[in-house]
Amino acid sequence: MVSNMKTAALRSIISFYIALLLSNAVGAEFDPRPVAKEIDELILAHLKSESLAPNPTIPDEQFLRRTYLAIIGRVPTIEEADRFLEAKDPDKHSQLIRKLMADDVAYSAHHFQFWADLLRLEGNVHWALEYRVWVRDQIAANVPYDDMVRNLVTGHGLVFDNPAAGYYIRDTGMPLDNMSNTVRIFLGTRLECAQCHDHPFDKWTQMDYYKMAAFTYGFDHRGGNPHRSGIHGALKAEERAAYHDAVGIDDFPFLNDEDKLNQFLAKPSTEKFLEGHEITEAEARKIAQRGINALRKAEAQNEPVYGSIGRLYNQTTYLEVRHLKDTDLELPHDYQYDDAKPHDPVTAGTMFGAEVPESDDPSVRKKAYAEWLSSSENPRFTRVIVNRLWKRAFGHGIFEPVDDLTDNTTISQPELLAYLEALMRELDYDVRAFQNVLFHTELFRREMHREEHYPGMPYHFAGPLMLRMSAEQIWDSIATMVIPEVDHHAPTRDKLVKRMAEKRATYHSLNGYPLDEVLPRMKKVGEMRGELYAQQASYEKRITEAYAAGDNAKGRELTEELKGKTREFERKSQAIVLVDLQGQKMADTAMMMGMSASEFELAPSSLVKGALRAIPEELKDEERPAWREREQANLKHFNEAARELARAVELDSPARRGHFLRDFGQSDRDTIENASSNASVPQALYLLNSPLSVAIANPNAVLGGQLEEAADTKAKIETIYRAMLTRKPTESEVARILSDYETYGEETIEDLVWALLNSRQFLFIQ
Repeated sequence: MVSNMKTAALRSIISFYIALLLSNAVGAEFDPRPVAKEIDELILAHLKSESLAPNPTIPDEQFLRRTYLAIIGRVPTIEEADRFLEAKDPDKHSQLIRKLMADDVAYSAHHFQFWADLLRLEGNVHWALEYRVWVRDQIAANVPYDDMVRNLVTGHGLVFDNPAAGYYIRDTGMPLDNMSNTVRIFLGTRLECAQCHDHPFDKWTQMDYYKMAAFTYGFDHRGGNPHRSGIHGALKAEERAAYHDAVGIDDFPFLNDEDKLNQFLAKPSTEKFLEGHEITEAEARKIAQRGINALRKAEAQNEPVYGSIGRLYNQTTYLEVRHLKDTDLELPHDYQYDDAKPHDPVTAGTMFGAEVPESDDPSVRKKAYAEWLSSSENPRFTRVIVNRLWKRAFGHGIFEPVDDLTDNTTISQPELLAYLEALMRELDYDVRAFQNVLFHTELFRREMHREEHYPGMPYHFAGPLMLRMSAEQIWDSIATMVIPEVDHHAPTRDKLVKRMAEKRATYHSLNGYPLDEVLPRMKKVGEMRGELYAQQASYEKRITEAYAAGDNAKGRELTEELKGKTREFERKSQAIVLVDLQGQKMADTAMMMGMSASEFELAPSSLVKGALRAIPEELKDEERPAWREREQANLKHFNEAARELARAVELDSPARRGHFLRDFGQSDRDTIENASSNASVPQALYLLNSPLSVAIANPNAVLGGQLEEAADTKAKIETIYRAMLTRKPTESEVARILSDYETYGEETIEDLVWALLNSRQFLFIQ
């Protein structure tokens, strides 16, 4: 109790002091420097107590490169570097940080990767499209962290209406794992062990685990298609009607197969039924068989319709989070502790802190859970995000691991952590303002800690911990040397917007019209599918005969014909049922379902294309055709590269296996924060074949154009160093490269790029 009182008093004093510092620096005029100075003083006091000295301050070139990588995730261009390095304003360091922090597009492109790894955002799946865009929009709009978390944890309904529902759809069928992930991400606590037994290394019991899981248990994520069951029900009703029409007796039982018929005739009560209708057992059998035959015929007619239902409605599955009735959580069958029995119902309860009032309404229960989780009074909520952001800025957490916080976790600088927690609360969980403070510290401007640091060793922050760039930072930096205005280059944005619009139009076509309009369309497609089945059977027979006769060419020809008929059927069936996918109707439907006109029309304007240059006047007539041919090839090559090369946030995320990003350790998003910075052989091979080849030789690319404009070889060398390392080469470096140039000529320039690309100076954040 005394310890808790001291902690509360310390928090109160720190909060009051920070409030004074911030009182005259809010909103657009927020000045992070006074608070940053307090953080530096806390660190210096700690270093002094450990008889350590802070690392020296880095030069402007290093500061510039580090700041760009830390805030917007890429190296600066030569023009951006020149503007900073040539500026004489003594406040230019602060101005640079503020400028980059205010760049919503570039900042969110980099910070998105942080959230994508935490939330395990999936890429190229239909339900995740809206969710990923929503996360990026939250970052760009600088939505307060606690609000964003509440939106995620209360995510409910259709993803078109509430994209945050994707947080639960991500863990479809795994409600217990979803709770474990939630606690690990936002409270830095690992509960996985307690799912099967009391935690062996922490205080959490299996009962604690299930009480927490009860808050968000009982939600289904497979819905989103209300008409699907309606169509099934209508078809089944038709089949029953066919049976009863064939039977002709109103109260004759529904006997849908011979076994049911035999069971009915064997019942003692059946004799009375037969007498009442004045029919014999043989007549009853004949009547029932007539009904069964009619039922089978109706089922056969509807079978292609059922096939169409699956093919069409599966496109819009997993789009909604909804409540299920009678799905309260129970303890597992092997629960072995004295406080309850296996299969006992579980009442929702918090792990620590304030108790949440019980409620039978799952929506109320989930909202209360989200409020408790994201409360400023929750002892771990603020601490964990502060530590995550600190590690993101300086390479190491104040406590490690960042997501395995226990009562026994050693925190080497508790005063610093308490100060940062109070700061986050005073900033109302404004993540960007908090990061702004961190980047304004002297710690951020100190030389990196270059010695090997092993897990478990205390880290004293004499300087940031040296780290290799993330896969996304390397990729984005290469893209910066190829694509002009790379932060606004979005070659796949039109495709993404179109896919989102198509998904909304598909959903509305299937569920947005009255059932009595959708059902006839499905039946029409079912008739067509039945005809396709007949054609497929005929083709398969002919194909088999062709191959059996050794006529492989005929077999392949028939196979291609069948594929064409199948494609034509799919096209016609979609035109009949997915009526909102036609022309302007898709745009109208997408906007009716929440997409703005500006969203729908955004993408085409964000493309980058090269331009064919004018023929130099000094060229002779006989040289001009070859020059133009070479220019056209360069332009084609560049435009092809530009379609594939954009900032990582604009690509499928995670990237496909074998892509540069995955080879360099991009998270596969299967588990939380699963990215890697370990070196590998595929990385070395990929660097030798990277898209930077376009940047070197192509005049349409940023670096390629700069190299072509360079006055001489020495100027080319300087251009490469400035573009890749944000510094000029030393005299000895220039002399060595010029010596090689005398022997190998222009090949030396290309080799220089590869050498720097593979160097630690490029790959590591200095």
